[in-house]
Amino acid sequence: MKEIKITLLFLMIGIGISAQEKYAVGMFHFNLQYVAGDYKIENRIIRESLYPALQFFEKNPAFKSDIEIQGYAIEVLAEEHPQVLALLKKLVARNQIELVIAHYSDQFFIGYPALDLQKSIEISDKILAQHGLKRSGVFFGQEIQWTPAYASALKGKYNIIATSSDPHSYYRDRTMPLVNVRYGNDEILGLIGAGAKKLDGLEWDFAFLDDGEVFNSLDYNSNFYRVPKQEKESVDRFKKLQSQGYKFVTITELVNKIKSLKSYTVPDYQFVPEGTWNMEVCGPYMWMGRQRSGVETDGITRALCYQLRSLLLAMEKLVDYAASKGIDVTELKAKIEEAWRHLLLAEVSDSSGWTPWPVEVQYTANEVAVGKKLLKEVADKLKTMLPLGDKTWVLETQTGRMMPQESLSPKTAKAALLPLPVSVRAEKYTSTIKQVGENLYRFDIHCERPADGAVEIIFDTAPNGLFYSAGAGEEIAVEIPTDLKHNPAFSLSNGFIYLNNGYSLVKDCSVEHLAATWKMKEQKLVFREELNEDNKSMDMRFYLLKGSADDGLKLGNRLNTWPSFTVKIQNNQLVLEKQMPESM
Repeated sequence: MKEIKITLLFLMIGIGISAQEKYAVGMFHFNLQYVAGDYKIENRIIRESLYPALQFFEKNPAFKSDIEIQGYAIEVLAEEHPQVLALLKKLVARNQIELVIAHYSDQFFIGYPALDLQKSIEISDKILAQHGLKRSGVFFGQEIQWTPAYASALKGKYNIIATSSDPHSYYRDRTMPLVNVRYGNDEILGLIGAGAKKLDGLEWDFAFLDDGEVFNSLDYNSNFYRVPKQEKESVDRFKKLQSQGYKFVTITELVNKIKSLKSYTVPDYQFVPEGTWNMEVCGPYMWMGRQRSGVETDGITRALCYQLRSLLLAMEKLVDYAASKGIDVTELKAKIEEAWRHLLLAEVSDSSGWTPWPVEVQYTANEVAVGKKLLKEVADKLKTMLPLGDKTWVLETQTGRMMPQESLSPKTAKAALLPLPVSVRAEKYTSTIKQVGENLYRFDIHCERPADGAVEIIFDTAPNGLFYSAGAGEEIAVEIPTDLKHNPAFSLSNGFIYLNNGYSLVKDCSVEHLAATWKMKEQKLVFREELNEDNKSMDMRFYLLKGSADDGLKLGNRLNTWPSFTVKIQNNQLVLEKQMPESM
């Protein structure tokens, strides 16, 4: 009897072990803009990395994974590598590969308003439909970009965000793996890579989570050529997990399995500010202020995109206005969409992050120039189509409303002192401060590069109660938590942050678009740019508005997110002029 009892005990233990389900997921992030503008590298990534990875899965049907790639890449595959696209479609069709298409271009999207990301998704979805593909509801961002505003920016388009341990582990302690990410009244499920891997009834792990290129190459170190040793190590990781009893599933399948656990309740996720992978090297600031390669022009590069997007918004609404008057604008709409594509390509992350090559920095400038050329062609057509007469009109880009400009008395701007302290770190600087409204000040500053290159513009803040709009989440203002492990960095995609000392600060993103870091203990908001030796100076424009956080939010969106323009015909040209806060 004693032996039987012992046997039964071991059987019960065995049953308990087998009941603990084990799942492995993968996320291959492929980026044809890895070296933006270098088309030899682009094609090498397809031939040496993407195609062999797909062939690996074709030969091993027990292995599953998610593969993320930009919509632009699907276009390239269809035009230049149809056999690779055919294999991708085959693997997606048999549910072995879950296709993740997060955007058209590998943009630094947390640095821009939500509309840009939404346009990117819209264009990608159109491309997928053309080629008989359908993406999943999983979103995985370039550079592992994170924003708490995902819930609103992706509303109705995606239902799961997947991310690595960054930036969670930089700001917070342990988390559960599957969480509700809330922003305002919106929410979305998040699979957080830093989350617990052992749950009651389920274990999970990553078989692969990295740039897809390093599955079988050493990226720059192998010039993107396939490296057998590297590939073997990656394949061995899959085989090891298989030998340990892990079943391979897609991220959507894993999320559904976690949700179905009786012991698991999906918790609300604590607020984590926008960030990227490897937060130890500054997060958003790496792309918006830190210049390491000697050729970067971060603030200017990002501002060029704002200059184009403002003009593009205006021209798009003018084309819509022409259509409302019964005018055939089919050709013009096609040019507007093409201009959007060039803007989204211009917003690529690699033109200002890590260590860009000259071709990558120039990539943004080139794409902006092409976009502006297209808009000039649209303007030349519109000038004979639009019933503007000899009036000057005001165009609201958010609503598309066109109104005759009223006769207004020009506002008087007067020299003034800033109403709150600011300090500057530079070799030397000059500034102009004007009061341009009863409660509004404009602060223009020109800073010359010090010996170590680091320019800083520093504003005082309150110790808490600061509000801002998270990257790509400009519709609302949210309070910034003060229980974070490190000082938070913000992209300020609509330029706005409420300092909780009676004033909102709004940067003009079309002058230089830099990240801000809040030094919480020192109560300082810092805009820093590490200028390389070829960049001798930097310029910024700020507005300080006395009033509530809501007042500041509205100003930031009027200036950066949805600017208004005056529109008129002058000297047989369609002339658009952006309305600045001092003229509103």
